[in-house]
Amino acid sequence: MSKMTKRLLAVTLTVGMLSSTAAGFAFAEEETDPAYAPMEETVTIHIGRSEDANASYLSGQDSLNNYVNDYIRESLNVEFVYDFSVASDYETKVSMAIASGSMPDVMIVTASQLRELQMAGAVEDLTDAYEAYASDNLKAAYDSTEGASFSNATFDGRLMAMPSISPGADAIPMLFVRGDWMDELGLEAPTSVDDIVAIVNAFKENKNENSSLVVSQTITSESGNNTYGIDALFASYGAYPKHWITDADGNLVYGSNTPEAKTALQEIRKLVESGVIDSSFTVRDSDQCAELVTSGQSGIFFGAWWNMSWPLNNMVEEDSSIYWNAYLAPLTEDGIYNTATLNPSNSFLVIKAGASEEVIEAVIKVMNYQFDIDQDQAVSLKASPEDPYSWTEMPLSILLSTYTDKEDKAEAVLKAASGEIAAEELSGEAAQWYESYVAATEDVEAAASANNLSGWAYVRGCQPLVENADNMNKVFDATYAKTDSMDSKWATLEKLEDEFYLKYLNGEATDEDFDSYVEQWNSLGGTDITAELVELMGE
Repeated sequence: MSKMTKRLLAVTLTVGMLSSTAAGFAFAEEETDPAYAPMEETVTIHIGRSEDANASYLSGQDSLNNYVNDYIRESLNVEFVYDFSVASDYETKVSMAIASGSMPDVMIVTASQLRELQMAGAVEDLTDAYEAYASDNLKAAYDSTEGASFSNATFDGRLMAMPSISPGADAIPMLFVRGDWMDELGLEAPTSVDDIVAIVNAFKENKNENSSLVVSQTITSESGNNTYGIDALFASYGAYPKHWITDADGNLVYGSNTPEAKTALQEIRKLVESGVIDSSFTVRDSDQCAELVTSGQSGIFFGAWWNMSWPLNNMVEEDSSIYWNAYLAPLTEDGIYNTATLNPSNSFLVIKAGASEEVIEAVIKVMNYQFDIDQDQAVSLKASPEDPYSWTEMPLSILLSTYTDKEDKAEAVLKAASGEIAAEELSGEAAQWYESYVAATEDVEAAASANNLSGWAYVRGCQPLVENADNMNKVFDATYAKTDSMDSKWATLEKLEDEFYLKYLNGEATDEDFDSYVEQWNSLGGTDITAELVELMGE
């Protein structure tokens, strides 16, 4: 066995314990784990996949033939055949495969498609295969979602698909503020809505009269990554629009229609009326918001952890005196930061009914390899550190992370930077972040010139999540399930909600209109969908 193989096979992951393992990896010379053992005879896997049009490859390589796929092939004794691999219209391609009965062995589907396939008996039950073939690393990753991933893929107690896992940090909004402006004006870190108002007013008076809180027309989101949204403002009042939650009486309710949501709307409208939020937000898209920020017209907005890198790194690269801070704000009156959480699994790997046991085993083992390789960022496989890598280059186009991936890696980097752990313990993405973090901390201008700010930005973007982990109230959805009525009615309900929220915040609707909106939402299918979800939760 090669040293490279041993190194990847010996990856050990302790989810939630990265402070002790530095970045989730400890490499040791161990014998082959059965979860990574090659197939006795070559197994060919037919795959339907989504192609990443932006992926970069070494000269002569592509999405099927590249150094990562070659490694998996050789290690597992498998062959990959792409029945289709498309960069656009992927869902259409999947729908055609389902309708024609010509499914490949494995493909990635949506929640609705999974439900359709399961009801038709068209996919394999993976319950036993997961227990038999999944690696400890992959199992730990699924465990990090606290059961949410598997609940999305389980029917009558049986696991009918392997869910994707997205990092939960993507859903936690934070407040980004021009730190250089704050220092110049002697402003303290914000904790309340009043503090945010004070910062906006100080920026307007002293820096740019247009420096309102930058907000787009997409004010809330169920899927996180809502740059220029105001989910955090709603959450500070105990409201979670677009999320299914339980109320104080234990009843399932839609978070956009609760009394807390009405109160939050009332309070946020005051911010619009006072100009803290510019009323033109109702027609402003994210590109226009980005222009306000990067041109220096405004210095405050809500975003996700990765916004510290994009678009904010562009500003630092042009002027290294520019500095942004990230905060978890506003807090509740009790000093707690409320936040909704991300559905960890929006896509699902299915294996067609009738697939051989060998194909099923091989697919689960490929997932084992893909998870470990991605956690290592393929560092162990690269001939040169500059070799391109993306998880989308691997054969199964399913994102496999851990729910606490970003916070854990940032924590490890911060501990290494402070000397609490040895930098040599870091690996993969955490090691990459560390190198950038140290370089930019020592000389941000030199790091910017070397195009080496990303890791520094990622760590600083995640730092509030690390430092305030014990002060956060993470509200998980009561259910992430999709129902039959959602397929036909949800687009109408969502349009009704989005239009009403914008009208209310812009002063075109009244408090009484909120009650009318809720009644209409229920009559157009909301009541039926709620009942269906309650029934699914009771199974």
